[in-house]
Amino acid sequence: MLTWSTHLLTEFFTAVNAAENEITAIDAAVVRACEMVDAEVGAVVRDGKVLGPYGFGATVPEMALLAAAAGQTLVELRGIGELNVAPSPLGGENADAMVVGRLEPFGPEERQMLAGMAQVLGLALRSIRVLAAERHLRAEKERQASTAQTRQRLVESLLTIQRAISGRRPLPEILDAVTSGAAELLNGAAVALMLAEGGPDRRLSVTSTAGGADHEMLQEAAARAAMAGGAVVIRPDSTGTVIAAPVRVTGEMAGSLVAHLAGAMEEHTEERDQLAAFAQQVSLALTDARTVEAVREAHHDPVTGLPNRALFLKIFNRVLASRATTSDPTSVLFVDLDRFKAVNDSLGHDAGDQLLALVARRLRGCVRASDTTARLGGDEFAALLHDSPIEAATLVGERIVAALREPFRVAGREVFIGASVGVATSRDVVERPEALLHNADVAMYRAKKDGPGRVLVYEPYMHAEALDRLSLRGDLQRALREGEFRLQYQPLVRLADGVAAGVEALIRWHSPARGFVSPVDFIPVAEEFGMIVDIGQWALESSAVQVARWRRDFPELGLNVNVSGHQLVHPRFADNVMRALAIAGLPSSAVTLELTESVLMSEPDLGKAALHALRGLGVQLSIDDFGTGYSSLAYLRELPVDELKIDRAFIARAELTGEDLALVRTIVELAQILGLRVVAEGIENAAQLDALRRLGCGYGQGYHLCRPADPEDVPTRLGRALVH
Repeated sequence: MLTWSTHLLTEFFTAVNAAENEITAIDAAVVRACEMVDAEVGAVVRDGKVLGPYGFGATVPEMALLAAAAGQTLVELRGIGELNVAPSPLGGENADAMVVGRLEPFGPEERQMLAGMAQVLGLALRSIRVLAAERHLRAEKERQASTAQTRQRLVESLLTIQRAISGRRPLPEILDAVTSGAAELLNGAAVALMLAEGGPDRRLSVTSTAGGADHEMLQEAAARAAMAGGAVVIRPDSTGTVIAAPVRVTGEMAGSLVAHLAGAMEEHTEERDQLAAFAQQVSLALTDARTVEAVREAHHDPVTGLPNRALFLKIFNRVLASRATTSDPTSVLFVDLDRFKAVNDSLGHDAGDQLLALVARRLRGCVRASDTTARLGGDEFAALLHDSPIEAATLVGERIVAALREPFRVAGREVFIGASVGVATSRDVVERPEALLHNADVAMYRAKKDGPGRVLVYEPYMHAEALDRLSLRGDLQRALREGEFRLQYQPLVRLADGVAAGVEALIRWHSPARGFVSPVDFIPVAEEFGMIVDIGQWALESSAVQVARWRRDFPELGLNVNVSGHQLVHPRFADNVMRALAIAGLPSSAVTLELTESVLMSEPDLGKAALHALRGLGVQLSIDDFGTGYSSLAYLRELPVDELKIDRAFIARAELTGEDLALVRTIVELAQILGLRVVAEGIENAAQLDALRRLGCGYGQGYHLCRPADPEDVPTRLGRALVH
């Protein structure tokens, strides 16, 4: 007789997933598995070793357990006798298994439950091992960093200068701190800061010195650096080596930080990098000093403090003009935030401004002090990278994406956004900044279309795509205005008897100019240009009216409607849903709103709040494409959902493998524990259908069951069993 319960299964999943290390996870899994099936003994065999033995006493029969893991179902144990054992593979490439044994044989349902638990344990162990490897690597890097005493001294010096800049100390004091700090770090070397004076010839003059510098010699080195287009210059002389690092302000050469070192030129690679770091501090100090000038308000964004579009293009134009004397390319990044509008709409404009200021700070941290970042407007930013080829610019773009993926603390809560980045590089000295910025914008849109968090370099073919996108926007507006959209319906079939329990509304568009346009192509454009709320409301109202008519003959028929993330966070979405139901005369309990798992995971707090508001109306909620969004078990338990739709990728093969079946079984059992309906999408053949029935999946959709149909053809399909 089974003694396990839904409560015990939930405890098993929670304990295994919450374990901090492999031993804890294994011990918890073995003990709970034995308790659930009244087993006398149990253990896990992993990597050829017996782990977490339970019930054996002081002597563990390792050979017998290894044989059980390999498939033997009866083992003889000293002092206990012959036991029935149930080996359950943990998944993965190795022959690892969880083994439990008792005097009574195991039933099929018990073995199925143990197999599902073993799969969960295997997934948890692999995750723990990956996390442990990452922690070890991080600890090793930290250990190496702590041994770099010179690097630590550099950081301390730079932090002192940074604090002086942040505190708006007098500029001469900051520049003296730079030269003295550099001289000290370079073991008493002579250091001088040469900055350009005003006037047509912009002559370099000594601004600050330390370490008994020879002004004439260092001034000559600074002039050579200026002639080299701002690159770091190393030049040997009779008494040692002279190093000159460039200083820039808003993209223009402003001078050099120069040091005279003892020893041969090849000995000073590290000193060159250190001097360049101090030169960047000079650039930062000079830039900061300029930002307090009276013209700041006219050329800077008041929310972020960054240059606005006009100033950015002016700087860009000067940089491109200066390229006539150098072959180094200039790159521009166009950065567009993902999911910013949802934050702004839900938390308010003050929180949105706070978030933009935090974004600007992270952007500045991703580029050099000599580069230029700007806010172009809305949630769009740009970065101008001087002397930066396409490969380097792409790396900076990836750094920005990674930085903005980390959570922000806004209005007392954690907010997750992201960014898509387009990159364009100057290829001709006569190129206009507006054209390059537009190219980067086009590449950014193409990156966003491929998926969030991507970096893409502009290619000419993207321009034609951008024109087509604008044309598609106009066609979409006309389609909504002139009623070109229509709906098809695909039944959700109850697998036990083949009867349709509901229908899913699927939007279709046959454009007079374009022909059939796939939702995959037009839905992202509708979301980008803010039309998805109106289109989604039309689909909800139209399908509700249609299903209300069908329910006269099929009173239990339900309606599933897909909902965009933009609709979910719209402040009046709940009111719009109630209006649609009132117009149709359809009870709220008959409607299930489908949201993809990735949408819910992109904004967990906002998603939960919106779902609870909808649940209060009485509508049903479904997670579409489940299994692709990486939501945790703990998060899933907090969501007020009624249904899981297993993503078609899990059953895409014509004949399902053992791993496919194990994954689907785990999802089905998890849903059953949480009291949720399970719908399998993409059922294409009888073998898939039979396998899903055996696994206990309640509902399904797919061409093998019924293709999407026009409204006039649906009633005849609802009146009969669609599968047998």
